[in-house]
Amino acid sequence: MPAPRRTRAAMSAETTERLIAVARRQFAEKGFTAVVMDELCAEADLTRGALHHHFGGKAGLFTAVVTHLLDEINQALDERFATHTDPWEGYLDTCLHYYDLLHDPALRRILLQDAPAVLGPRLRELEEESYIGPMAAGLMELQHAGVLRDFDPVAMAHLINGAMGDSGMWVIAQDDPQKAAERVKTALRCLMEGLRRAESTVSR
Repeated sequence: MPAPRRTRAAMSAETTERLIAVARRQFAEKGFTAVVMDELCAEADLTRGALHHHFGGKAGLFTAVVTHLLDEINQALDERFATHTDPWEGYLDTCLHYYDLLHDPALRRILLQDAPAVLGPRLRELEEESYIGPMAAGLMELQHAGVLRDFDPVAMAHLINGAMGDSGMWVIAQDDPQKAAERVKTALRCLMEGLRRAESTVSR
């Protein structure tokens, strides 16, 4: 029997996945400015027309790569949280685990270095969708459980996210990023322990 014909949707998904995969590698290795679209399309064995049809251009493709990376990070953090039975320890360890992900050159170059300049306010919108909402929801659940003090969870989520982003930039700029990450983890743990109610900070 002849192989079933692929649907248009399946072919479209294959094209976008191929472009994103090649773009992710090139953006990570070269940086946004140095990537040439003709070369990227040639490596992906696709036309410029396919690129413009699916993403509108270089900036649109970069945005798709950033979104893909954010989804990967969220999945990794969700999996980390699932290994804990204590909600607070799970929340805290999930935040700290972010620094373990900084070994990925795509995360370092694309998200931390290039995305703020290339995407501008759009990056904040993507972070709102990917990070701030879930982070605030987690804080609110811990407040309802009596673990954390009273504060605006959305405002606190922005504070934590900002601290993690800035400290992540500092980590990757150090001669020994792994050692720097451990220093930041210790500092962030101290900061976040201050969110707990006094009766919740007894030795475990």
